[in-house]
Amino acid sequence: MYNFIFILGAQGAGKTTLARLLKEKLNSVHIDFDWIRGFHLNNTWTNTNDIEEKMSIENLVFLLRNYAKHNYKNVIVGGFTEKNIERILEELKDYRNIVFTFYLTDDDKLKKRVLTETRDSGFRDFEESIKFNKKLRDDLHFTNEYKIDNTDKTPEKTVKQIVNILNKS
Repeated sequence: MYNFIFILGAQGAGKTTLARLLKEKLNSVHIDFDWIRGFHLNNTWTNTNDIEEKMSIENLVFLLRNYAKHNYKNVIVGGFTEKNIERILEELKDYRNIVFTFYLTDDDKLKKRVLTETRDSGFRDFEESIKFNKKLRDDLHFTNEYKIDNTDKTPEKTVKQIVNILNKS
């Protein structure tokens, strides 16, 4: 059992879908950082600033520590950028954490996902998503991280893979 299961990936990598399915499978809590950030963001995500990002991170850390204080396990947390995941992991380093990073190997598929009108988020900058996806896939590494290629898998198959990893660790 972990305190927190962090879900990381570029926009369009399937984070929200996978977190929802994992929540059901584990009978757990799911918190999306974008919900907290959404208190400040407009529909096009163009008005973010450093103060609001800092406040959002502080609010999330407070919320997660409160869940841990009340003995919640396997709290699923997603919706991060590169900068804020590093800060959140540092803030919560004394807890038992695991990170699942989802990436795609096909930029065209990622672009189509980002531009899908029915997406939950208003984020549509596919070029930024492709850049972040490449960085996640090739560069960034976090303690206790598992990288999963989510290009051609069904969400159910990916969740099964995650559960297998959780059961082994």
